[in-house]
Amino acid sequence: MRSRIAFVSCAWVVGAILLVPTGCKRAPEASTATGETSSSGATGATGGAGGAQVSGVQREAQDAALAEIGRHWVKGPDGWTTARISGSAYAPDRYLRQVRDLTVDGVDSFEIGDADRLNGFEWIGQINFKPTPCREAGDPGIALEGLADITVMRRRGAWTQWIQFHPESLHLQKVKGHWQIPQDTWLLRGNLPTPADYGQAGVH
Repeated sequence: MRSRIAFVSCAWVVGAILLVPTGCKRAPEASTATGETSSSGATGATGGAGGAQVSGVQREAQDAALAEIGRHWVKGPDGWTTARISGSAYAPDRYLRQVRDLTVDGVDSFEIGDADRLNGFEWIGQINFKPTPCREAGDPGIALEGLADITVMRRRGAWTQWIQFHPESLHLQKVKGHWQIPQDTWLLRGNLPTPADYGQAGVH
């Protein structure tokens, strides 16, 4: 059974999309102190912790994921903020997206076949996150691409109301000692916001 993740270039997105075959199996994780198997840890990007702690390669995966998130989101008094550009290149929508928390809710590992191991794959899996309130400000449009349970319109000059949202899992893999993380995913499509981004959105 193949559990390999491949990166495929697509014309309608910028960056790489991580494809995970439906045949992947979740691999059992290291036993906890109680003797039960677990695939979850809960260490927030803010440094908080809760639940069972991950260790070994799972800890490496979580640290690599949070480090990459830190290249796209900045922590402030109200939460984590990223600057997004969506729409077409001829009429882009520019806006800020802010989440209240970025807290890891578990680390899932997937089985690796013998051929993939020979090709240098050491780990394949995903980092899961807890639901969090989210809001946006900037060019007019539907907040969160219409993926939330309610429809809220974004505008310049004010943040939208907070909307409960569940960030998608962040897939990643370790190949020949190097972590590979796709950029075309919900948490990584934005950039660190600049003063110009706040000025364009009309918020602080």
